[in-house]
Amino acid sequence: MPRTYRRILQRTGVALGLALASTMFAASPASAHDLSSVVTSEQGCGWPNGSYSVLDWADIPDRRNNITLATGYLLWNGQYQENCVVTKRVGQAHGVTGFTEAILERQGKNPVSDSGQYAHYAAVSAYAAGTCVKWWSSIQTLGGGPIWGTGRSSWGNCS
Repeated sequence: MPRTYRRILQRTGVALGLALASTMFAASPASAHDLSSVVTSEQGCGWPNGSYSVLDWADIPDRRNNITLATGYLLWNGQYQENCVVTKRVGQAHGVTGFTEAILERQGKNPVSDSGQYAHYAAVSAYAAGTCVKWWSSIQTLGGGPIWGTGRSSWGNCS
């Protein structure tokens, strides 16, 4: 192959690679990196005042590979009288798209959930004044293995 054609192909390849990389970074939400940003994001808890209390939390380990995949949180916002469940991908799972789920169940009401193929978090919030809640966070092992989870299966945090 003539030298000029190789140069053109190399430059085109580098330009295409840079364009794809910038698209990937632009598509990653800044809100994916800390809990406060998840709380205020519309895709997260949707609490613009940014005020919250952590009522419960637990890491979700991949026991086969001895790593932490995510942290599940049960949050409360007194102004909105809402609970929010956040499943935040951490460590090696942060930024890697895979099944991620957050479930909030309020006593006497239908459960609400957010689940899908996410790279950073799943989050769901709902009005919960005057009721008890159960919550669950789950994530699939990297590479498509089993789903691990944490949460509380008994009623608690009754407001």
